[in-house]
Amino acid sequence: MRTSNHAKALFELAKTSEKVDIIHYQFESLQQTIKALHGWTEMMDSPMVSLHDKASKIDALGYDVIFRSFLKMLAQKNQMFAITEIFAQWNKLVRAHLKIAHVNIFSAKKLTQEQEHMILQAIQPTFPHHNVHLHLHVDKTLIGGLKVEYQGQALDRSIARELEELYQMI
Repeated sequence: MRTSNHAKALFELAKTSEKVDIIHYQFESLQQTIKALHGWTEMMDSPMVSLHDKASKIDALGYDVIFRSFLKMLAQKNQMFAITEIFAQWNKLVRAHLKIAHVNIFSAKKLTQEQEHMILQAIQPTFPHHNVHLHLHVDKTLIGGLKVEYQGQALDRSIARELEELYQMI
């Protein structure tokens, strides 16, 4: 089964049970746990660890029964290695469901609250039926200006980009 199918199946169960928010929070928590515990996914996919031990470790996480069952299914099929990719697919489904647009803003220096507000007002009309969440990043290589990214597409109006275009024209 492809990772997108896993994500869709979990999403449909969560939606039907009205637990999208809870499972989303727990999925994010699991991603942080996996980063902190190096080798956790490999251990969960190992044939040397019994299914009972895997289930006990998943139960110890204390997550919702739907999410625990999902994780146990992945462990049983030795497919825990795909959890990060499943999480990425899950995130897309949740964002579409909750109508959230996550936009990355890169600037040469930290933006003020006023600048952040102005950017939000400028971007919001592009996403008329979504809540826009700005993720601000400082990128010293930009020199000045802004770079806006949304779902892999970028609008680069930084000074560094302008200089590069000018150099190519000359």
